[in-house]
Amino acid sequence: MSSTMDKVQILKGVSIFSDAPDESLEELTSVLEEIFVRAGETIIARGEIGTCMFVIVDGKVRVHSDEHTVAHLGKGDVFGEMSVLDTERRVASVTAVEDTCLYRIDQQPLYELMGRRVEVVRGIIHHLCQMLRSRIHDMDEDFKYMQQFARVTAAATAVEAGVFQPESLDEVALRTDALGQLARVFQRMTREVQAREQRLKQELQVLRIEIDRTRTAGQVSEITDSEFFRELQNKVKNGMRRRNSGS
Repeated sequence: MSSTMDKVQILKGVSIFSDAPDESLEELTSVLEEIFVRAGETIIARGEIGTCMFVIVDGKVRVHSDEHTVAHLGKGDVFGEMSVLDTERRVASVTAVEDTCLYRIDQQPLYELMGRRVEVVRGIIHHLCQMLRSRIHDMDEDFKYMQQFARVTAAATAVEAGVFQPESLDEVALRTDALGQLARVFQRMTREVQAREQRLKQELQVLRIEIDRTRTAGQVSEITDSEFFRELQNKVKNGMRRRNSGS
């Protein structure tokens, strides 16, 4: 078991309690319950009513909704603080990833401490504001992601229509995640296709010119090899002889 001073030092490293004076934290240590959970053990089940919050003293936990992992939390992190404040159902489950030591803080003792110590209230408000900012940022990033994903989808349609411009994906291609990689591959492939089409057009143009030349040569050959042309040549030659002999 940790001593009171050990617990105070651990709590000072937690964002919610970092600004609280030592005497407030000493009061809080009297209502802490130190618990240990094994790897794989469920600490919080989604849907249950929240009546306590937890501080991770050592170890690691996974916050998840069924099989979808929301976050991994470690030493100094807290979880369960939202439900313990308004007694709502837990929105996610929490499972120990490894053997973990926790401080459990029940709702009623926390409320009583908040009533006596405004510093604790201030710390909780600050923590919740940080959470809100983080979630707003995540929502903004998700919105940008969906917008840029839509650009890649629109690019596929533009390719089919023959109007795609690779530059339209330049912003998406700057991303360092899978979507950015997809955009870069898409740009490279379409540029290669466009370059290949341009080469084929040039080769086709050269081929057409060669065909025209061949066709023209063939038409001339047909004319010069015809009986009419030979008779015309003879008439011209005979006429030139008569003019020469007459002169």
